[in-house]
Amino acid sequence: MGYSSLLFLLPISLSLPLLAASATDVPTGLAQSRTPADFWPQAEQLVEQQLNLINLMGETLTSPDMNRTEMARGRLFLHLGKVERFLKSQYRIPQFLCNNGTVSPEVPADLTLPQREVYCALYVSSQQLDPMLSLLDRRLPMLAGLAATNPLTDERSQLRGRYNYQIPVQPRFAPVPDFPEPEPPVIGLPAKTPIADYSRPPLPPAIAPSEEAIATLEAARQKLLSALPAFPDSNRMMNLTPNAAAVARANYGILPLEQKQYAQFLAQPNTGIAHILLAQSYHPDPNQLRNRLQPSISDQFPFVPLLTRANSLLPRLTLEIEDGNFRLPLPGLNYGFMVNLGEVALENLNPNLQKIPNLSPLQRDLFLNYVPPLQLDALQVDRQRFLTGKEGLGFVPPVSPPASTQLPIVLNNTYLLRSIQFQLPEALLTREPISRAQRRHLPELLKTPSSDVLVAFQPIQRRFDGSYTVLWRLLYQFPDPQIEDLEKYVELE
Repeated sequence: MGYSSLLFLLPISLSLPLLAASATDVPTGLAQSRTPADFWPQAEQLVEQQLNLINLMGETLTSPDMNRTEMARGRLFLHLGKVERFLKSQYRIPQFLCNNGTVSPEVPADLTLPQREVYCALYVSSQQLDPMLSLLDRRLPMLAGLAATNPLTDERSQLRGRYNYQIPVQPRFAPVPDFPEPEPPVIGLPAKTPIADYSRPPLPPAIAPSEEAIATLEAARQKLLSALPAFPDSNRMMNLTPNAAAVARANYGILPLEQKQYAQFLAQPNTGIAHILLAQSYHPDPNQLRNRLQPSISDQFPFVPLLTRANSLLPRLTLEIEDGNFRLPLPGLNYGFMVNLGEVALENLNPNLQKIPNLSPLQRDLFLNYVPPLQLDALQVDRQRFLTGKEGLGFVPPVSPPASTQLPIVLNNTYLLRSIQFQLPEALLTREPISRAQRRHLPELLKTPSSDVLVAFQPIQRRFDGSYTVLWRLLYQFPDPQIEDLEKYVELE
């Protein structure tokens, strides 16, 4: 036999023992695989990561942020590969061990029954998530033109996809001009804009997630949650079902511990507790794209009602925080004024405002005896004077105004607030002509529910973001203010 023949036969001869050995080991190799001692720690980590990833993709489906979608897609791709390697390290062919998505106890394997349940739940859930890769791929081009993409940072820089971020994106929504804060509008006069022909910022996109994608994520989540009881006590995980409402309450609502701490005060009549948010929570950056189908913070957490009234305007504690100050927002015709009373206990206040050292006679007279005008022009003049602090309404120069629309926040100090609120009729806001047929219903069309209340509040806790929790107590309810000449400001056909 020649040298070339030996070279040809040598690999075959060397491979024969391997082929023979593998042929004899096929049943054993498929049936059994050594189980590492760290099965539970690895499984726990992967299940937790997969649940968090499902939550992230659920948020991505309603987000207009292209970077967020690209990040979720990259994380999913890497995670599915990690899960596949783990599953094959425990048993070579998961389909045999998890027949039709259920555990097959009769299949020989070095896995206990609880381990098989977790193994199959992780396998089935990852298979259900696999179509999400193509779904996220289809979303990326749709989001690419909404706005210029923010530069990727940290881990997201490692997940750059098939898009060239060096080429500027021509956004469909141009940045909003940096306007100064507008003054409150005056009813009866046309509103002016800083730039001609500029009326409002571009309308944010409306993004409705597909029902198929939501069902896919929910099925994958439920499969993992069903396996959580199989974990041993030492590795028992928490139920990571997303609860966006609970997260929002923690950030913007009242904490349960705060309610328990002040339960004795809250048991008194006409008292309550409120979380006063930052002004930017109610007025988000218009250049920050958002899904307009998602409820805003003001929709989810409106100002706290101070009374329970039927068929009338519900007065609310309209306060927000800006630059370390309590501030009264003034939408429509709403206005008010407040003063810091110092360290006065809320329980000791009485509706007559007596025996309050830091309250001057002029201030006491203003809070108790001020009567809103009955004419719209005069009402708006008063509103503007309180807002600007200019002379009028007892503001005698050079004495500073006896009350203000914003005050510095001092923890545990008590503030006195007079709040006047109106619900303007649609006919006045839209300025659409009223037809002849509707004229007989003019009094009903111009009905303006209103409220006028005196309330005291006290900041008791500062949150990490600069917002405050306050206790409040309603001291007095004045007669509802009336406007007698609204018909002068509507157009009749």
